Amino acid sequence: MSAKCLKDEIIAAGTSYGPTSIGRSPAIVELMGLVGGYRFVWIEIEHASTVWPDVEDQCRAAELHGLWPLLRVPSGERENVLRALEAGGKIIVTPMINTAEDAQKVAEYGKFPPLGLRGFNLGSRGMDYTVGGSIDERLAAANAGTVLLCQIETVEAVDNAEAIITTPGIDGILIGPGDLSSSMGISGQWDSPELMDNCIKVFEAARKHGKIMATVCPTPEMTKRWKEIGVHLLCVGSDMGLLKDALKERLKALQEL
Repeated sequence: MSAKCLKDEIIAAGTSYGPTSIGRSPAIVELMGLVGGYRFVWIEIEHASTVWPDVEDQCRAAELHGLWPLLRVPSGERENVLRALEAGGKIIVTPMINTAEDAQKVAEYGKFPPLGLRGFNLGSRGMDYTVGGSIDERLAAANAGTVLLCQIETVEAVDNAEAIITTPGIDGILIGPGDLSSSMGISGQWDSPELMDNCIKVFEAARKHGKIMATVCPTPEMTKRWKEIGVHLLCVGSDMGLLKDALKERLKALQEL
């Protein structure tokens, strides 16, 4: 049983795009994979009414069509990180990580020894229900085959970015531009030079240490800029947002008949 390193795979892929699933539908996740070209799907738990059986089914749909399931958990408590991994999440995003101590907890909950103290349960979906390999091989494969990203979304987190990024067991960072802009007192000002400077500061620290860079792209201009500097994971829209836009366009076309 080989310990394939997902972190290395993500970095080697260059810039990868992924939509967000808010509506809890495995069928929509399946469609995202069938469209082709996307590399991951963001399965939202923090800001959605998602329940864990839904999460498992969305992970199944994602993996069926070659998408990395990225799960943003509600918070960094042990239960959230562990359940996301056991449901089959491959990339776990933990919000509001402000210090190295916060990051250490995420690594402790999300990695098996020697990197952390993840709860020992080999019978979950995320551990292939104990199928294949020795215990040591399965634990090593789980550590290598999952990625822990700390979400940087406050000024405090930007100031502590290097300490967060270099925490053992943490594979990278994801910048949340919405909450970061609010923390800076410039909510939603996506073209703010100060916001861009803070994002670049964090990305440069991640790049220096060979870690994954990820973010959400509220505008095409931000998408273009982050692609140009080599950000690895770019979230580029949600199922609900895309459906809203399609419904509005269809209504407009009908009204013009």
